[in-house]
Amino acid sequence: MQLYIVRHADSKFVTSATDHQRPLTAKGLEQAKQSAHYLQQIIGDSAAQIISSDALRTLSTATTIQQCLSHSQMQQHVRFYHARVGDWCDAIMANQHASHLVLVGHNPTISQLAYHLNPKQALHFNPACIGHYQLEIAEDGLNLPSQLIDFFKPDATI
Repeated sequence: MQLYIVRHADSKFVTSATDHQRPLTAKGLEQAKQSAHYLQQIIGDSAAQIISSDALRTLSTATTIQQCLSHSQMQQHVRFYHARVGDWCDAIMANQHASHLVLVGHNPTISQLAYHLNPKQALHFNPACIGHYQLEIAEDGLNLPSQLIDFFKPDATI
């Protein structure tokens, strides 16, 4: 399986919104587009499953990605708003037959998941960063460590 771990794009605290309702900034919208185009270059016309937290900033990032991937399906769930590494691992196992799985979530859990997948290549996920992994799944669970293929960072000049 090709696994893509995505942190939501840039979002600032807005006093009129709860943390769950924080929108992307203009910078975040551009970062999400860059991340989506990166994934489009890799995944192309292949089918992709996208799983996202239901927070506005993750949904906006995931929706931007879905719009660039012609054969993608998206699931959102409140449990990924406060997800732990085990929750994301459960989602991976539930979608183990997907060729391309895109997980869109929050830090620190996204960075913790990356560490769980490959502790020798600890990464810090700034907004809209993507960790691309080759992940093998055995009958009894994830075959770890996984192989980090690439780490995408959006253009810092936006």
